[in-house]
Amino acid sequence: MTSQKPHIPGQWPIAQPVALLSASEPTEAQGPVAPEPPVVVPVPTVRLVVTADLTGSYTSSSQVTADLYEQTRRSSDCHAAIVHCGHEALTHGLGLAEQIARAFFLSAQSIEVHVPAGTRHSYMAAEVHRHLALMCADHAQMLNRLRAAS
Repeated sequence: MTSQKPHIPGQWPIAQPVALLSASEPTEAQGPVAPEPPVVVPVPTVRLVVTADLTGSYTSSSQVTADLYEQTRRSSDCHAAIVHCGHEALTHGLGLAEQIARAFFLSAQSIEVHVPAGTRHSYMAAEVHRHLALMCADHAQMLNRLRAAS
């Protein structure tokens, strides 16, 4: 007779032990498994653009100011602000460049001002830029004063 080991309770007699393979381990027949490339999910670029339309009919500066305020009072941080100015808004809008700069000073990364064709109102973009430069300089001074005080 062959010599078998005595059976111990809780153990099963196995003639030849079999190694258990996990699902991730390759077998010798399959060879080494190349790692799968990582999954790349493309993320689209999203830009928020706020548009203000001041091409309506206006008879006073207060109407232009009120319309600009109504259109921009709920605007949040955005990539670009586009303001379409009509002839009447430019004619009656006293200080319109400053109002546009004030409306989007801290919320827009860039501001575009669209005016009717011609060179008569081409100064508007330069005026908005000038007011923004003044506001940025004032803001920087205020922050420096706050930092120096603390």
